[in-house]
Amino acid sequence: QSARGLVVAGGADDEYEATAIMERVAAGSIEEQRVHEGALDVLAHHMVGLALQLGRAVSVDEALRLARAAFPFRSTAREDLLAVLGLLARSSLVRLDPRAGAFSAAARSLRYHYENLSTIPDILRFRVVDTAGRRFIGTLDQRFVGEHGEQGSVFVLRGSQWRIVNVDEESLAVNVEPFRAGGVTVPYWEGESIPVDYETARRVALLRRRARDGEIEMASGDAVALPAPSLPASAPAAAAGASAAPAAEDAGAPSAGHARPPSPAPAAILAESSRADGAVVVHACLGTRINSTLAALLSSMLSATLGQAVEARSDAYRIALVSQARITRDRLVSVLSDTYDLADAVSASLAGTHSVNWRVWCVCKRFGIVGRKAVYERRAARFLHDRYAGTPIVAEALRELFHDKYDLEGAGRILRSVREGRTAVEWADIEGRFSRLAEPILDHASGYRASPASIDRGVMDMVKKRLAGTGHRLVCARCGRWQLACKTSEVPERLACPHCNGRQIAATFPSDLDLPGLVRKRHRGGSLSADERRRLARAWKTSSLIEGFGRTAILVLSGHGIGADTAARILRDMADDGDGLYRQIYEAERRYILTRGFWDS
Repeated sequence: QSARGLVVAGGADDEYEATAIMERVAAGSIEEQRVHEGALDVLAHHMVGLALQLGRAVSVDEALRLARAAFPFRSTAREDLLAVLGLLARSSLVRLDPRAGAFSAAARSLRYHYENLSTIPDILRFRVVDTAGRRFIGTLDQRFVGEHGEQGSVFVLRGSQWRIVNVDEESLAVNVEPFRAGGVTVPYWEGESIPVDYETARRVALLRRRARDGEIEMASGDAVALPAPSLPASAPAAAAGASAAPAAEDAGAPSAGHARPPSPAPAAILAESSRADGAVVVHACLGTRINSTLAALLSSMLSATLGQAVEARSDAYRIALVSQARITRDRLVSVLSDTYDLADAVSASLAGTHSVNWRVWCVCKRFGIVGRKAVYERRAARFLHDRYAGTPIVAEALRELFHDKYDLEGAGRILRSVREGRTAVEWADIEGRFSRLAEPILDHASGYRASPASIDRGVMDMVKKRLAGTGHRLVCARCGRWQLACKTSEVPERLACPHCNGRQIAATFPSDLDLPGLVRKRHRGGSLSADERRRLARAWKTSSLIEGFGRTAILVLSGHGIGADTAARILRDMADDGDGLYRQIYEAERRYILTRGFWDS
């Protein structure tokens, strides 16, 4: 009996993609399965195993012959094998005799061999903490964090969307905030782990065209309207049917607020440009890996020519480019029309990124350079990348990335088609909003960082509830004889010491039981240490704020990481509207989380 199911599409991309995949299933079309070829870390493990199994010196020639007998290693070069053996020898995993051209097992060989039977790394878990509610949400593994833990990135956990504020490697925590913009319900990062191949993307482009021409009806057709292209007179005309794929298509009736657009040429890449946003969205139905390759190339080359950083993000159907500098049609076409060594160009664009550093870290583990239980740390991974540049370590990390994330050959075909005029690059300057077809990539591409004004009502309610429930210990900073443990919502209207009638009331942590004694010690004229003087100075600052602003000062001091100086700035510039103060407190909390790692203590 055949299995039956219902595909629920979350938007235009999902609907067209699901339809294209079902067409492929009906036609018996299967995605190409690409074999990992020449994996150097696997080769290293097998060389150690070979030395252990034979129990004698193994000649390099014999080892090379055995390796080449396996299909994935049929093209292994002698130089690569010698470089691998050299790394193993420096880690005391084999004994290498260069003059004899042979190697044998070493003291660490047995343990290394059995600790590395799998290429799947031991992965630690990061706690995910909501900065608005200061609550634990769930966990992410370090591979996920290592590859995607960029500030501003969005992911889904426990059915809700979260945007990363920062990653704290020391405490293994990912600080996040709720994200409710854009209406996206599918985890963007999870989509990256299931790449859309070129053939499926090509069929999506054809489906868009058929829907535009009224041949088929799609439920979400109105969501894929594109703006009219504006081609200069000198632009090359696209040869009908000559391109490798229809790169950009519009379909369906226009929605409210969008004019019915003309269609771009079937063999074309269409770019929408918004000068106001400093962003360009390139519509190209070329698949996940080809677009990732083109995005890396565009980011690297445009950054070099413009003298300003150009951030790029891509999916199977579009590439988003964001920069402070203006990206023009001529510059875009110039990059797409030039010739490159794509491997070198993409490698250069990856240098220093989390993706390549994470891969280097994992490869170092598989080479026995990093312990299996070592905690991933970005600075250490970056050091390893620099230390082992030009060795099999970085070469293997890049090979894995190229295999999993990029398609150099496919991207080369597209660039060649642009150079030869078979694929036109069309351009549309837009006023106001981007087209709805651009929205899926813009939800993730801008590295959006919330300003206080953009925090929505739900987040504000969480912040208010948390601040109201924050605990304090109130202490008379004048005599130290009175103290009160309470929550922010329980702070009395009038604050004054019942013993000395002083209004200098300091706020400290509920667990700070020492402050009253320190105040009394100072009152008696006792000798104070530098740390005690610092704590008393902080207490006196908070008491001055509370004396001047009352319970509002205690509310501000309830913020996570907000000290007396930051509280003074917030109170000085206090917003007038109802939620303005809470927005300022939350923004200060986010700033503390972002900068805490750079503080001395």
